[in-house]
Amino acid sequence: MKGTQKYIALALGAAMTLPLLAGCGGGEDPYVQNDPYVKSRLNARICYDNLPDDGIELAETDVKYTLELKKNVDDIVVSAVDEAGNPVSDMSRIASYDEASKTLTATKGGIGGTVKLSLQKGDKEVAAVRVEVEPAYVTNPNNQFTGNLDSDMTQTGSSRLAGGCHDPSLIEVQEDGQSAYYIFSTGWAQGNEIRRSADMIHWDYKGKATSAKVYIPEIEDWINEKNSATAVSGQGSIQWWAPDIVPAYDGGYWLYTCNVSNTLHDYQSKDPVLTPSGKYSRACITLFYSDTLDAESFEYVGVLMQSFIPDGTNGAIDVNSIDPQIVYDTDGKMYMAYGSFGTGNWMLELDPKTGLRKDGVYKDGIFLTEEEVREKRNEAVGLYKDFNKDGGQEIKTDYYGKMISMGAMEAPVFARHDNVTVSDENGVIKDEKGEEITGKTFYYTTHSFNPLEDGYAIWGGRSESVWGLYRSVNGGVLYCEGKQSSANTGNKYMGSFTWENKTPSASKSIDIIFPGHNDLFTRTDGTSVAAYITRTRSYNTDRPAFMTQIHQYYLNSFGDICINPNRYGGEVSRVVTKEELLKYTDGGKFKMVSFAKNIVDPIKSVDVVLTEDGKINYQGAQIGSWLMYGAGYIKLQFNDISKVQMLQFSGETVYYGVVRPAWLDDQNRSGFTITTLGHDAEKSSMALFMNNYSTITGDRLVG
Repeated sequence: MKGTQKYIALALGAAMTLPLLAGCGGGEDPYVQNDPYVKSRLNARICYDNLPDDGIELAETDVKYTLELKKNVDDIVVSAVDEAGNPVSDMSRIASYDEASKTLTATKGGIGGTVKLSLQKGDKEVAAVRVEVEPAYVTNPNNQFTGNLDSDMTQTGSSRLAGGCHDPSLIEVQEDGQSAYYIFSTGWAQGNEIRRSADMIHWDYKGKATSAKVYIPEIEDWINEKNSATAVSGQGSIQWWAPDIVPAYDGGYWLYTCNVSNTLHDYQSKDPVLTPSGKYSRACITLFYSDTLDAESFEYVGVLMQSFIPDGTNGAIDVNSIDPQIVYDTDGKMYMAYGSFGTGNWMLELDPKTGLRKDGVYKDGIFLTEEEVREKRNEAVGLYKDFNKDGGQEIKTDYYGKMISMGAMEAPVFARHDNVTVSDENGVIKDEKGEEITGKTFYYTTHSFNPLEDGYAIWGGRSESVWGLYRSVNGGVLYCEGKQSSANTGNKYMGSFTWENKTPSASKSIDIIFPGHNDLFTRTDGTSVAAYITRTRSYNTDRPAFMTQIHQYYLNSFGDICINPNRYGGEVSRVVTKEELLKYTDGGKFKMVSFAKNIVDPIKSVDVVLTEDGKINYQGAQIGSWLMYGAGYIKLQFNDISKVQMLQFSGETVYYGVVRPAWLDDQNRSGFTITTLGHDAEKSSMALFMNNYSTITGDRLVG
């Protein structure tokens, strides 16, 4: 492979999943680790107990890493560095290594650091495993907001919080033996923006992917505008929106991006019946390549899709060629999903060796004419009316591919999870044939419903086929009729909300307002994250300021996505027990946020109490029950519907989720979060979150 090796992986969420994660290229499945020597993870995370005297024992699976080999090596050399990267002479301060079992165990009450297992054949290193040893109770990530616009939000200023970052796409690379993370995002004029981080918490702006000086005649002729450096007075400047960065087949990187007109342009039609004269917006999805992730290094490869939309329709009856996202199936086939409002979102198959369309459209590199684009659009819209939001009629055209969701949504995003087991509090669930549901591959998708600054929210679903249809927990096809519509269906994973009763040190924290246009990404160490844009009016600007936030996500025991409502602070996804949760919760008190599909304004948290005997109380009265089981899973059941509705619930009474450590933004301290997804609604399931009123104290545990 050329350049820096790129790793992509999809989600490790439930403890019963065991996906293999690895580098890609050369036609290999990009979600599978293909190291010739190592079967277990090449990068891993385990915990040391940084509150060793509290009487709580951590799960063995969280404090140990066992090296599994595909074939033998001559020697394994073990070394370690502390959190600052300094070599340690006494590795037992961090972890101990048992040669017989090839097991590394974090030292209780020790310190954090990184242990390297160097696999030797003769005098040559043939593989290297890195195990990060991190605190079980997450320590201060030092990523608090200041309330100063330049410090927090300015993209090229002093902000290291991904302020001004819109429509993120994540990638992980190995640099000098360590993981580094990059975000490629909307860049408006002159190219897509690039940011880099060593920890996924603090981000540095690196520049634009393409040079402002580059002349791309194919794109400029279609968009009818110039790239910034070649623009002339009176013309617009091509916009670079919502990219996806992925590995190229033989090394290097493919950047899928969308080029969009900055202004409407008059068009005098050659065929007024097919394409009436008037003002039109233009867009296209294009592919760029680079050997590296350096700024201004990406070069044009080709075009995959065009759109030509008349003024005044807002894409209501069109197919919009923006927001590309790449996904692979288990056979190594490559697909691109795309779309924005109009008819919804679509998917077509690509050639994994070229990164371009498999069907050969644009094989000569020549763009379609305006009339040709409108003719293809008319075919799709003619079929659109037959789409059955209950999952009946398949909508597919040669040019656009297959429609995978319908209505007022954009930004389709995909993740693949392999080896998923589906269970509940009673054990592994059986299918209609009486067989246990284990070893499943599921494809997950998220789409952003509603207008960008008016009800934007993350919805999605799951399918056993990459083509879909993607459905909610109980079978609702992804469909958005409009904001606040009771007809909308799917799983609502994240919407607008605010934590009430913030502590003084957390007073500058940012509420989640209109979250969306996210990416789903799993690091090589198994940490799964959702990166999405959110907005705030805290800075008294004319329009809401925006930023990208990174949040962990997990799979509940049913194998459904649950997103941590707190920003990623470096926490390890580990098993939390009921005893531990209540020990560090003030009087069993939690802040709770529950979404409803027809409420788009920010939901305010309310206080509830989880009691030792399994009750959920609100204002002194019982409204439900809770049960923890398995590897940190939780079930919530509500029985007083009148009080549930008062709390802005969706009307669902059963929720399944997980309990995990978190750095609590609302309290600026280490604690625990509960993230769940509703389970008994007919066609749409809503997320429900809780943050505990944390009593954790100690070194670096309170901000």
